[in-house]
Amino acid sequence: MKADKKASKNTFSVIFVIQKGKCRPDGKAPIVARITVNGEMVHFSTKMYIEPERWLPLEYKTKGQIHEEQVINSTLFDFHATIKRKYNDMIYRGEVITASKIKSSILCQDERSMTLIALCNKYIEDYEKLVLTQDYGQESFFRYKVCRNRLQEFLRDEFKVSDLPLQDINKRFLDKLYLWLRSAHRLNNNTAVKFIHRFASIYKMAKDNGWVAADPFKQQKLHLDKVDRGYLTIEEVSRLYNKEFESLRLEQVRDIFIFSCYTGLAYIDVYNLTEDQLNVWADGNTWISFHRQKTKVPFNVRLLDVPLQIIEKYKHFRKGKRLLPVPSNQKCNEYLKEIAEVCGINKNITFHVARHTFATTITLGNGVPIETVSKMLGHTNVRTTQIYARITDQKINVDMESLAAKLNGIFTAPLTPSKESVRREQHQREVQKFAVAAGLA
Repeated sequence: MKADKKASKNTFSVIFVIQKGKCRPDGKAPIVARITVNGEMVHFSTKMYIEPERWLPLEYKTKGQIHEEQVINSTLFDFHATIKRKYNDMIYRGEVITASKIKSSILCQDERSMTLIALCNKYIEDYEKLVLTQDYGQESFFRYKVCRNRLQEFLRDEFKVSDLPLQDINKRFLDKLYLWLRSAHRLNNNTAVKFIHRFASIYKMAKDNGWVAADPFKQQKLHLDKVDRGYLTIEEVSRLYNKEFESLRLEQVRDIFIFSCYTGLAYIDVYNLTEDQLNVWADGNTWISFHRQKTKVPFNVRLLDVPLQIIEKYKHFRKGKRLLPVPSNQKCNEYLKEIAEVCGINKNITFHVARHTFATTITLGNGVPIETVSKMLGHTNVRTTQIYARITDQKINVDMESLAAKLNGIFTAPLTPSKESVRREQHQREVQKFAVAAGLA
């Protein structure tokens, strides 16, 4: 990306530099575009970041040795081409050209100029600011970044480009994306549909800002398949509880999983749990009281003996304010599969199974009303809880035993027959008596 010269009256160059003095906490420096026209120089952000040691200052690009760097280089190449095209358009129209004017032309995105990946970058940039306020979770932030990366990969595979104008996003594009996700990445229907939904959230930003007029997502009819939500039985929970592990890492993940089985907390809420969120109520019992990370809905859960023992167990091994030594969600799920195999549990156990186990086995299975379970899970609608809480055959049997104890014995005498029924029974006895006498029976 060398300096370009156009006509004798204008000097024009575009290069990319990094700002080492403005590194983020993760050590990455922002990459900015520098446009120079007739000695006037302007800078503006490319919305991309790189470690300073991975940048080649004389070549205005990254080293390009890993996939992320190759994507950055490809995007910078397209960025350079866009800026040069803007400059050439102004030359063709005979306009007075300044660096500031080119910058404004680039930054003032509209329906014709806003591109898909540029939209994703802007959405992610805004979302990251919300994450810093702790109103939004890191997990969702990570998923939106994955969504952008997958879209970039899709554009390269299917269209041989690194970006597309938003006006090219239509139902056919979305249908091809869905099929590509199912085939190239072997995603099941629900995972692919959720990806499309996440993409729709990003696209909504363009719709809300008037950068696009149509909404192709309304034309696409995708449906989530019903999933049989997994949970552990009390026997399986007991097997986990009593298992002696050789490894400390498996023991810790088992303990945290059991903690969630008895509290119903989602992974991110267990991860963020601090002593400040434990309260001793007037009845002398300890409760967890705070807002769910995902929905911001307040909830209260009383700590039974098992979770209290787990908190006490790790009291002297805390790091910072966090109560429990919770590894990453990915590591938890990886170790849980190992734990299930060691314990002889033939189920696909993820951390979220603990939340379903709390709803089904620990609470509903022991007679806790579903309305109470819903409150403890932090749900705003009982119908959401019904997805989590399964009515097991054991629960049905217990309920019917309870019903039988109340109703059996109330009516000891047989039902009073009608006169016609008595006559019919007498007639049948006489017929039977005659048949016996005649040797017919």
